[in-house]
Amino acid sequence: MNWLSMTVGAIFLICLIVGFMRGAVKIIVSLAATVVTLVLVWFATPYAADALAKYTPLDDMIKSQVVTTMANAASAQLGGEDQSGMDADSVRRVLNATGVSEETLAQYGVSIDDIVNGNVTSSDLAQFGISGDLLDGLQGEEGTAMEDIITSAEIPRDLQISAIEGADLPDLFKSLLTENNNSEMYTRLGATTFAEYVGDFLAKLILNILAFLGTFILITIIIRAIVFALDIVSDLPVLGVLNRLAGGVIGLSGALIIVWTAFVVITLLYVTSFGKELYTMIETDNFLSVLYQYNPIMSLATMFR
Repeated sequence: MNWLSMTVGAIFLICLIVGFMRGAVKIIVSLAATVVTLVLVWFATPYAADALAKYTPLDDMIKSQVVTTMANAASAQLGGEDQSGMDADSVRRVLNATGVSEETLAQYGVSIDDIVNGNVTSSDLAQFGISGDLLDGLQGEEGTAMEDIITSAEIPRDLQISAIEGADLPDLFKSLLTENNNSEMYTRLGATTFAEYVGDFLAKLILNILAFLGTFILITIIIRAIVFALDIVSDLPVLGVLNRLAGGVIGLSGALIIVWTAFVVITLLYVTSFGKELYTMIETDNFLSVLYQYNPIMSLATMFR
């Protein structure tokens, strides 16, 4: 048991006690307010996400970071993370990443050594139907070369899957990327290459989550203020033991919503060392991992509409 699981347990205990003390009649008003909040958030999130994409630099920032992350993952999968520059191995890895074999080069009378020795130019490769950008990228660091590949070339399906699986992303994001890596989603996003798909998909996904959390907080404050201003809860009666027991059960439901929402925040924080630490705690705890896996709040936040 780690400190995160103990914190979650404390949240459930506190909500249980509060629900028991207030009773079902009163606590159900708070739960109903939360349900109304979630419904309003569901409708408002797409508009908030569009506003974030239009009026902030977040969209471009996320796409740029995604390309770098996927390039690192692809490079690692090809075994080239510790090498750079124009040598036979780096050329071979880059060509393999784009589905160009040495046999294909041989058909045009070109070898790996020709490329390494500078006997073949970018324009020569372009005449063979091979993107010259790949050779240009090899003149610098391999990370740059791999980013050029990821950005400009259509890489084989097996490398796409390997790049997704090897990327430093939450498993949820990897699963969504793999499931939606199809022509229908490409068309929906207006993407033509794997890089465009990954960048556009994750940018939209993260903006959706940010918009969901932002609107959830804002609408929660508004709804709670209305309930408080109308003094609805204080006028409700507290009736007997059964009412208090039912209040405890409903309080546990409220705790679930709190924990599920916190897990959405933790997923966003995965890019930080603290977020990864929390995410690891969730993965290594059976109870927390079940709560994370069956999280309707996460499903709402990551839903594409």
